[in-house]
Amino acid sequence: MAHLILQGNHTEWDGFSLLGESGLVITMDETGIGLGDFIELRFLVLSGTTSVSIASAGAGGPNEILQLAEKDNVLTTVTISGSEIFNLGVGNGQSNNGDGVVTDIAATATSPTKIHSSLTLIDASATTGGLQIFAGATNTSGGGDFQNHASLNANITITYTGLKIKGGSGPDFIENDAKSGVVRDGNGVDTVVLGGAGAKAILGTGAGDEVHVGISHLGTNEVAGAALGDSVTFGQAATAVLVLGTGAEAGSTAGTASIGVTKVVNAADGMEIDFTSVTGNNFIVDETAAVASATSLTTAENAAVNAMAGAGVAYFSFHGNEYFIATDNIETAVNSHDAIVELVGVTNIHHATNSFGLVTLHV
Repeated sequence: MAHLILQGNHTEWDGFSLLGESGLVITMDETGIGLGDFIELRFLVLSGTTSVSIASAGAGGPNEILQLAEKDNVLTTVTISGSEIFNLGVGNGQSNNGDGVVTDIAATATSPTKIHSSLTLIDASATTGGLQIFAGATNTSGGGDFQNHASLNANITITYTGLKIKGGSGPDFIENDAKSGVVRDGNGVDTVVLGGAGAKAILGTGAGDEVHVGISHLGTNEVAGAALGDSVTFGQAATAVLVLGTGAEAGSTAGTASIGVTKVVNAADGMEIDFTSVTGNNFIVDETAAVASATSLTTAENAAVNAMAGAGVAYFSFHGNEYFIATDNIETAVNSHDAIVELVGVTNIHHATNSFGLVTLHV
């Protein structure tokens, strides 16, 4: 077990390697007194390390590690604690360079090979000062170099399916681009970004939370349908915002498979759904009557947009849930230009308003 102590004020380390340690404790102590103060470690290359624990201390600005880069695919857990603001990764639009934790960066193969990352958990639940995490992006040679300028073997693809990230009690920004990824955050004013399909976000009771679905700051390829099947559970939905990006659109098979749905649990009066990436139209209409004879959700979705007969937002109650469909086209069936949201267990939304694609729920 090694203990790395980094202390300073306006101090930057380019990065270095620490190899052969099965466990690693990192203490980052920013010694300044103002919010403009910081210390930054650009990269740390690890080998044989199964767990990393980071303590973030100080009284000024953030402690930052841009990337933990592990070579052997044995790193399973990164734990973060402390009262100082902490940043892991950077949202620079580059999946390899911006991802805060990457594994198996030295893997080689002579034919195309997909590797499931050993990383399963980034646990920052013990932080109180706020944090920023970018993680879970698929690594390929086309994603560019890592922070230490190393390149991934051209035949290797590394995926982070099922990665769990836990936030703390401070104001957090957490992006998880992993397929079936999970983000669970505390009671601060939090922003969560889900970049992959089948992902989940569970928020605490802090007011003003935002969840973005089908959006990536790590260069994940969020084409229509890339983030299908995501779900969001709000702890304080009355002040929350759900933002639908282009990756949350219905996808080309939505008309037959009804797969283009983002689910919301605990939706409430006052919650906003931001469809502005899909439509800028003010039109909104309750199409519950139009779907009354539908025998399946797919049929109901198609009937709703057909009855709306224009761009905007259609919504309806169906089998105990409320559905919202945003479209920027005149259409007879949902298609890859649409985004669909299901409010689980809600049927009393009958007066929603639409301001250029920003929908506010009203009972």
